[in-house]
Amino acid sequence: MKRSKLILVLLTGAFILGACSGSSETDTKIVEEVMATEKPANTPLPPTPEPTATATEEPEPVMLPVSMVSAPLGEGDFNQYKVELPGMMPLDFEESDLPAPPGSVTANWFTSGGFYIVAYYGLDLEVSGPLCPGNSILSGGGWLHVTNAPTEEGACEGFPTLTDDPDVGPMDCHGTLFYRTAIPSDLQGTLYGTLEMLDEDGNLAGITSQAESTTEMLEIDLAATCQ
Repeated sequence: MKRSKLILVLLTGAFILGACSGSSETDTKIVEEVMATEKPANTPLPPTPEPTATATEEPEPVMLPVSMVSAPLGEGDFNQYKVELPGMMPLDFEESDLPAPPGSVTANWFTSGGFYIVAYYGLDLEVSGPLCPGNSILSGGGWLHVTNAPTEEGACEGFPTLTDDPDVGPMDCHGTLFYRTAIPSDLQGTLYGTLEMLDEDGNLAGITSQAESTTEMLEIDLAATCQ
């Protein structure tokens, strides 16, 4: 006989017995004893789903523009220097005093919004530390639109050519240092791309480069390139 039918028979018998005896206490006791014999069924719990690992997509590398006009910094004796500030007296120096090893950084020139832009490919600011990049153009027998601006506050302390133009200066472009110069893009001549820094004594060390401009310079959208 099934368990449920047995319980039903017992409950029915208890009811009949109670009706005959007239004792409610006895009825309650019998019902409690019968119910105590019924154990709840062990319902298995559904298995907990294992968390699935989601693959993180690697960001695609940003392709920076390729310049038609470029030059390495610091190649040649006249393109690396150390001087005393403010007198500009030449000082002896080691290669380790320079902002970057000669030839390791290339100045790449573009135009954008009516001005020349220079990008310092190969420069690692985490290695070099704070710098004071500067730029100018040699045109008509003189240097024009000479500016310097710091990559970090205080990196150009004491520079006579420190710009106060908020539109001119360095910017981080996907980890590469770009510089919006004050040189109009319709001006032709020799473009100087320079990196300079101050040592602990306040002396200036730098590397520079020269590249001839052309009327066919690559025009870029600076904001879109570096967003």
